[in-house]
Amino acid sequence: MILAASGIILQSNKILLLQRSNYTDRFPGFWGCPGGRAENGETAEENVIREVKEECNLNFSPTKIIKTGLWQERKYYRFLGNWTGEIKIQEEEVNDYNWFTYNQAVKLQLSFDYEEIIKILHHKKLI
Repeated sequence: MILAASGIILQSNKILLLQRSNYTDRFPGFWGCPGGRAENGETAEENVIREVKEECNLNFSPTKIIKTGLWQERKYYRFLGNWTGEIKIQEEEVNDYNWFTYNQAVKLQLSFDYEEIIKILHHKKLI
């Protein structure tokens, strides 16, 4: 089974979403949180820290698991966490990024389970 994780990054009641480039067959052009597959031997926490750094250059520290699940032979984790740094996107995998309110985010084409994640965050009054 493949391990995958993503980081939920919040600021001023908005969520950071990245638009996926056409590097992948899965959800090209769709929006989601920074994340991806783990490398051999990585824990979910190590995976999310590395992926957030690679995709948007932020230092991410996971604090809470918002959701786990299974999707196409992948065990995935959605981590809420603290972050520092300045965003610089990895242009190979990311077309664009922005901070979105709940009302803006639910109108986007969202990849994987991010519509559900955004609704969970809104219900918890985080966005």
